[in-house]
Amino acid sequence: MCRSIITIYMVAIALFSCSSKNKAPSNNNDIIGPTTEFDLTDTIPKIIIQDSTLAFPKIFEGSFATGTKAAQFGTEITFDKIAVGNLKVSSGQIIATDPVTLSDAIAFNEEFPIGEFPVELAMANISANKDRRVAFARVKFSDKPIRKWEFALLPGQAPIPLKSKEIYGYGVDAGLGLFVDLEAKNNLNMLLDKNWDNMFSEKFEHYLNYSFQNHNAVFFSTGYGDGFYATYIGRDAEGKICQLLTDFDMVLWRNVAK
Repeated sequence: MCRSIITIYMVAIALFSCSSKNKAPSNNNDIIGPTTEFDLTDTIPKIIIQDSTLAFPKIFEGSFATGTKAAQFGTEITFDKIAVGNLKVSSGQIIATDPVTLSDAIAFNEEFPIGEFPVELAMANISANKDRRVAFARVKFSDKPIRKWEFALLPGQAPIPLKSKEIYGYGVDAGLGLFVDLEAKNNLNMLLDKNWDNMFSEKFEHYLNYSFQNHNAVFFSTGYGDGFYATYIGRDAEGKICQLLTDFDMVLWRNVAK
Protein backbone atom coordinates (compact mmCIF):
# COMPACT_ATOMS: atom_id res chain seq x y z
CA MET A 1 0.00 0.00 0.00
CA CYS A 2 1.23 3.51 -0.75
CA ARG A 3 0.03 6.74 0.83
CA SER A 4 0.95 10.41 0.57
CA ILE A 5 2.80 11.94 3.50
CA ILE A 6 0.27 14.45 4.83
CA THR A 7 -0.61 16.63 7.83
CA ILE A 8 2.10 17.47 10.30
CA TYR A 9 -0.38 18.11 13.06
CA MET A 10 -1.40 14.49 13.54
CA VAL A 11 2.10 13.83 14.80
CA ALA A 12 1.46 16.12 17.76
CA ILE A 13 -2.27 15.55 18.29
CA ALA A 14 -3.55 12.04 18.99
CA LEU A 15 -6.27 10.26 20.87
CA PHE A 16 -6.67 6.56 21.42
CA SER A 17 -8.34 4.38 24.04
CA CYS A 18 -8.76 0.68 24.88
CA SER A 19 -12.52 0.32 24.84
CA SER A 20 -12.48 -2.51 22.26
CA LYS A 21 -10.33 -4.43 19.78
CA ASN A 22 -10.22 -1.24 17.74
CA LYS A 23 -8.10 0.67 20.23
CA ALA A 24 -4.98 0.20 22.30
CA PRO A 25 -4.91 0.52 26.08
CA SER A 26 -5.04 4.04 27.41
CA ASN A 27 -2.96 5.81 30.02
CA ASN A 28 -2.72 9.29 31.48
CA ASN A 29 -0.70 10.57 28.52
CA ASP A 30 -2.94 9.34 25.72
CA ILE A 31 -4.10 12.82 24.77
CA ILE A 32 -1.47 15.07 23.22
CA GLY A 33 -2.79 18.48 22.35
CA PRO A 34 -1.33 21.78 21.21
CA THR A 35 -0.35 24.05 24.08
CA THR A 36 1.86 27.10 24.44
CA GLU A 37 4.70 24.62 24.96
CA PHE A 38 4.38 23.18 21.43
CA ASP A 39 5.24 25.14 18.31
CA LEU A 40 3.42 23.25 15.58
CA THR A 41 5.12 25.30 12.85
CA ASP A 42 8.51 23.93 13.95
CA THR A 43 8.49 20.95 11.60
CA ILE A 44 12.18 20.68 10.71
CA PRO A 45 13.83 18.70 13.51
CA LYS A 46 17.33 19.49 14.72
CA ILE A 47 18.89 16.10 15.38
CA ILE A 48 22.05 15.46 17.41
CA ILE A 49 23.63 12.00 17.03
CA GLN A 50 27.07 11.14 18.36
CA ASP A 51 27.93 8.56 15.68
CA SER A 52 28.56 10.37 12.39
CA THR A 53 29.11 7.12 10.46
CA LEU A 54 25.47 6.00 10.53
CA ALA A 55 23.65 5.55 7.24
CA PHE A 56 20.88 7.95 6.26
CA PRO A 57 18.47 8.42 7.90
CA LYS A 58 20.73 8.47 10.94
CA ILE A 59 17.84 8.71 13.39
CA PHE A 60 16.89 5.08 12.63
CA GLU A 61 19.90 3.72 14.50
CA GLY A 62 20.69 6.89 16.41
CA SER A 63 17.43 6.65 18.36
CA PHE A 64 18.72 3.45 19.96
CA ALA A 65 22.02 5.06 21.00
CA THR A 66 22.86 7.03 24.12
CA GLY A 67 22.99 10.80 23.76
CA THR A 68 20.75 11.21 20.72
CA LYS A 69 18.43 14.23 20.85
CA ALA A 70 15.93 15.87 18.54
CA ALA A 71 14.44 19.36 18.83
CA GLN A 72 11.04 19.56 17.13
CA PHE A 73 7.71 21.35 17.71
CA GLY A 74 9.49 23.65 20.12
CA THR A 75 10.42 20.84 22.52
CA GLU A 76 13.32 18.45 23.04
CA ILE A 77 13.09 14.70 22.53
CA THR A 78 15.61 12.32 24.07
CA PHE A 79 15.75 8.59 23.47
CA ASP A 80 16.41 5.37 25.31
CA LYS A 81 16.25 1.71 24.32
CA ILE A 82 14.06 -1.09 25.65
CA ALA A 83 14.89 -4.74 24.91
CA VAL A 84 11.64 -6.71 24.68
CA GLY A 85 12.94 -10.24 24.07
CA ASN A 86 13.40 -12.25 20.90
CA LEU A 87 11.20 -12.86 17.88
CA LYS A 88 11.08 -16.43 16.60
CA VAL A 89 11.50 -16.51 12.82
CA SER A 90 10.73 -20.01 11.54
CA SER A 91 9.84 -19.45 7.88
CA GLY A 92 12.07 -16.50 7.01
CA GLN A 93 8.94 -14.49 6.14
CA ILE A 94 7.91 -11.67 8.48
CA ILE A 95 4.72 -9.63 8.80
CA ALA A 96 4.56 -6.11 10.25
CA THR A 97 1.04 -4.78 10.70
CA ASP A 98 -1.75 -3.62 13.01
CA PRO A 99 -3.03 -6.73 14.85
CA VAL A 100 -6.61 -5.76 13.98
CA THR A 101 -5.85 -6.32 10.28
CA LEU A 102 -3.62 -9.37 10.76
CA SER A 103 -6.00 -11.72 8.93
CA ASP A 104 -5.46 -9.77 5.69
CA ALA A 105 -1.76 -9.06 6.17
CA ILE A 106 0.93 -10.54 3.95
CA ALA A 107 4.65 -11.00 4.49
CA PHE A 108 7.41 -8.87 3.03
CA ASN A 109 9.19 -10.03 -0.12
CA GLU A 110 12.51 -10.59 1.62
CA GLU A 111 13.72 -13.87 3.06
CA PHE A 112 14.90 -13.01 6.56
CA PRO A 113 17.35 -15.09 8.61
CA ILE A 114 15.80 -18.00 10.49
CA GLY A 115 16.26 -18.23 14.25
CA GLU A 116 15.51 -16.07 17.28
CA PHE A 117 16.43 -12.41 17.08
CA PRO A 118 16.21 -9.50 19.55
CA VAL A 119 13.44 -6.96 19.26
CA GLU A 120 14.12 -3.48 20.60
CA LEU A 121 12.09 -0.30 20.99
CA ALA A 122 13.49 3.21 20.81
CA MET A 123 11.50 5.29 23.28
CA ALA A 124 10.98 9.01 22.69
CA ASN A 125 10.92 11.12 25.85
CA ILE A 126 9.23 14.46 25.15
CA SER A 127 10.30 17.18 27.53
CA ALA A 128 7.45 19.67 27.10
CA ASN A 129 4.76 17.43 28.57
CA LYS A 130 6.88 14.66 30.14
CA ASP A 131 5.42 12.16 27.69
CA ARG A 132 6.99 8.87 26.59
CA ARG A 133 6.22 7.08 23.33
CA VAL A 134 7.53 4.30 21.07
CA ALA A 135 9.41 6.02 18.25
CA PHE A 136 10.88 2.99 16.45
CA ALA A 137 10.59 -0.79 16.72
CA ARG A 138 13.20 -3.09 15.22
CA VAL A 139 14.23 -6.70 14.80
CA LYS A 140 18.01 -6.94 14.90
CA PHE A 141 19.51 -9.77 12.84
CA SER A 142 23.12 -8.62 12.87
CA ASP A 143 25.47 -6.20 14.63
CA LYS A 144 27.23 -5.30 11.37
CA PRO A 145 27.16 -1.62 10.37
CA ILE A 146 24.23 -0.67 8.17
CA ARG A 147 25.26 0.92 4.91
CA LYS A 148 21.83 1.36 3.31
CA TRP A 149 18.20 1.67 4.35
CA GLU A 150 15.33 0.87 1.99
CA PHE A 151 11.58 0.32 2.20
CA ALA A 152 10.50 -3.19 3.14
CA LEU A 153 8.38 -4.20 0.16
CA LEU A 154 5.32 -6.38 -0.23
CA PRO A 155 4.70 -8.42 -3.40
CA GLY A 156 4.02 -6.14 -6.35
CA GLN A 157 5.61 -3.03 -4.82
CA ALA A 158 8.39 -1.31 -6.74
CA PRO A 159 11.33 0.30 -4.91
CA ILE A 160 10.99 4.02 -4.20
CA PRO A 161 13.42 6.57 -2.69
CA LEU A 162 13.51 6.97 1.09
CA LYS A 163 12.39 10.59 0.81
CA SER A 164 9.68 9.92 -1.73
CA LYS A 165 6.52 12.05 -1.42
CA GLU A 166 4.69 8.79 -0.94
CA ILE A 167 5.55 5.89 1.35
CA TYR A 168 4.81 2.21 1.72
CA GLY A 169 3.54 1.07 5.07
CA TYR A 170 0.57 -0.17 7.06
CA GLY A 171 -2.38 1.63 8.52
CA VAL A 172 -3.00 1.54 12.27
CA ASP A 173 -6.44 1.81 13.81
CA ALA A 174 -5.69 0.07 17.12
CA GLY A 175 -2.75 2.14 18.31
CA LEU A 176 -0.72 -1.07 18.01
CA GLY A 177 1.76 -2.70 15.65
CA LEU A 178 3.45 -6.10 15.63
CA PHE A 179 6.16 -8.32 14.20
CA VAL A 180 5.30 -11.97 13.61
CA ASP A 181 6.49 -14.85 11.44
CA LEU A 182 4.16 -15.84 8.61
CA GLU A 183 3.81 -19.42 9.91
CA ALA A 184 2.34 -18.06 13.15
CA LYS A 185 -0.19 -15.74 11.52
CA ASN A 186 -3.34 -17.89 11.45
CA ASN A 187 -2.98 -19.25 14.99
CA LEU A 188 -2.21 -15.78 16.32
CA ASN A 189 -5.25 -14.28 14.62
CA MET A 190 -7.53 -16.84 16.31
CA LEU A 191 -5.92 -16.14 19.67
CA LEU A 192 -6.40 -12.40 19.22
CA ASP A 193 -10.10 -12.90 18.53
CA LYS A 194 -10.49 -14.87 21.76
CA ASN A 195 -8.04 -13.14 24.09
CA TRP A 196 -7.80 -9.50 23.01
CA ASP A 197 -9.09 -8.01 26.25
CA ASN A 198 -6.80 -10.17 28.38
CA MET A 199 -3.72 -9.50 26.25
CA PHE A 200 -4.23 -5.75 26.05
CA SER A 201 -5.65 -4.99 29.46
CA GLU A 202 -4.87 -1.86 31.47
CA LYS A 203 -1.61 -3.57 32.47
CA PHE A 204 -0.32 -3.25 28.91
CA GLU A 205 2.37 -0.58 28.66
CA HIS A 206 4.28 0.00 25.43
CA TYR A 207 4.85 -3.66 24.45
CA LEU A 208 3.97 -7.33 24.82
CA ASN A 209 6.06 -10.35 23.80
CA TYR A 210 3.37 -13.01 23.47
CA SER A 211 4.26 -16.72 23.17
CA PHE A 212 1.88 -19.37 21.84
CA GLN A 213 2.49 -22.95 20.73
CA ASN A 214 6.02 -22.87 19.24
CA HIS A 215 5.75 -19.28 18.06
CA ASN A 216 5.58 -15.75 19.41
CA ALA A 217 4.68 -12.24 18.32
CA VAL A 218 5.90 -8.90 19.58
CA PHE A 219 3.33 -6.12 19.94
CA PHE A 220 4.07 -2.45 20.65
CA SER A 221 2.24 0.86 20.86
CA THR A 222 2.64 3.04 17.78
CA GLY A 223 3.95 6.53 18.50
CA TYR A 224 0.97 8.86 18.98
CA GLY A 225 -1.41 6.03 18.05
CA ASP A 226 -3.35 5.61 14.82
CA GLY A 227 -1.70 6.55 11.54
CA PHE A 228 0.18 5.11 8.59
CA TYR A 229 3.67 3.81 9.31
CA ALA A 230 6.51 2.62 7.11
CA THR A 231 8.83 -0.33 7.69
CA TYR A 232 12.41 -0.43 6.43
CA ILE A 233 15.23 -2.89 5.88
CA GLY A 234 18.81 -2.03 6.83
CA ARG A 235 21.58 -3.77 4.88
CA ASP A 236 25.31 -4.14 5.49
CA ALA A 237 28.10 -3.51 2.98
CA GLU A 238 27.49 -6.94 1.42
CA GLY A 239 23.77 -6.33 1.04
CA LYS A 240 22.79 -8.73 3.81
CA ILE A 241 19.86 -7.85 6.06
CA CYS A 242 20.85 -6.43 9.44
CA GLN A 243 17.59 -4.95 10.71
CA LEU A 244 13.87 -4.65 10.08
CA LEU A 245 12.56 -1.36 11.51
CA THR A 246 9.19 0.39 11.73
CA ASP A 247 9.13 4.17 12.09
CA PHE A 248 6.21 5.72 14.02
CA ASP A 249 6.74 9.29 12.79
CA MET A 250 7.84 10.75 16.12
CA VAL A 251 10.70 12.55 14.36
CA LEU A 252 10.00 14.19 10.98
CA TRP A 253 13.39 13.24 9.53
CA ARG A 254 12.17 13.58 5.93
CA ASN A 255 12.09 17.35 6.45
CA VAL A 256 15.85 17.41 7.11
CA ALA A 257 18.37 17.79 4.31
CA LYS A 258 20.29 14.54 3.72
